[in-house]
Amino acid sequence: MNDKNSYEHNEPLPDVDTTTASEIEAQPISWFYQPFIPIGTVSILLGDGGDGKSFYSLALATAISRGLSLPGMENALLPPSDVIVMNGENPWAKVIKPRLEMLGADCTKIHRINDGGKRLTLADRRIEAAIRKHNAKLTIIDPMQSYLSENFSMNRAESVRPALMHLEKVAEETDSAILILGHISKGRGKAQHRGLGSVDIVNSVPSVLVLGKAEGLDSDVRAVAHMKSNFAELGVTHLFRLNKATGFNWEGEDDSITPDDIMRFNAAKARDDKTKVAEAVEFLEDLLDFGEVPAAEAIELAEEEGISKRTLDRAKKKLGIKPRKVDGHWAWALPE
Repeated sequence: MNDKNSYEHNEPLPDVDTTTASEIEAQPISWFYQPFIPIGTVSILLGDGGDGKSFYSLALATAISRGLSLPGMENALLPPSDVIVMNGENPWAKVIKPRLEMLGADCTKIHRINDGGKRLTLADRRIEAAIRKHNAKLTIIDPMQSYLSENFSMNRAESVRPALMHLEKVAEETDSAILILGHISKGRGKAQHRGLGSVDIVNSVPSVLVLGKAEGLDSDVRAVAHMKSNFAELGVTHLFRLNKATGFNWEGEDDSITPDDIMRFNAAKARDDKTKVAEAVEFLEDLLDFGEVPAAEAIELAEEEGISKRTLDRAKKKLGIKPRKVDGHWAWALPE
């Protein structure tokens, strides 16, 4: 036969190992955070960059390190437990540790994996080794994109499925929860289609949360909405406040906010940001049209025009402006 997946019917059948359902002992679902994050499997938290995903995940780590309850829970379901935090975007000494201290975490129970010069990936066995070493009940992978192997494609199911199945097996065998953080795309559409990469990423896990801002909320309040749940009914959206003055605070629940509400707000914000960057590009082109300008002066003039430093930096990058030092100060000029 020409079909490589077919076989000759006169060939002997292979031995096959099977298990009868009556031999399997049914087990209840156990939870790290009911009904959002089950134990023994992988969950995903999606959100836009800068909206507080990392802060939120560290608040979860703080709660379990102290054995505290979380919003919507009457009692803590777990005693104080250890946590593995894998963060590929923020330095521990300057960002992660100060945040944990501000949140009130028991830092003796929070651990990172030292890569020893060999980059960690989702399939790395050191993740399981670290979980077993500390008997950790929660592992945070932040963000997913920082721990992809070179041959991994987030847009291909054949890449996504094996990696997530491996982590699911690790979670099941170590009786722990694994929470993967991921960015969301800027496009429009339903929430389940807006995770970065293949929709198979969302389809492969039992629970998915979406974090972000929503219409009607204060500018420093974020919503965390439950988008998918295979093990229980969807949980009620919970809120937290994040600002420089008061830090992180839980803000109760809001059952009117859905994942699609967060995605719509995110898409509108992306369109607004695009417009602001275009305005900043025009500002810089006009300002630098006749030559070099001190960077401090450019920033001050931009502020007078209502252009934020972040937007100005994005416009500067878009124009390819390379700062250079002139007589002891930095200056900007349009590329020749």
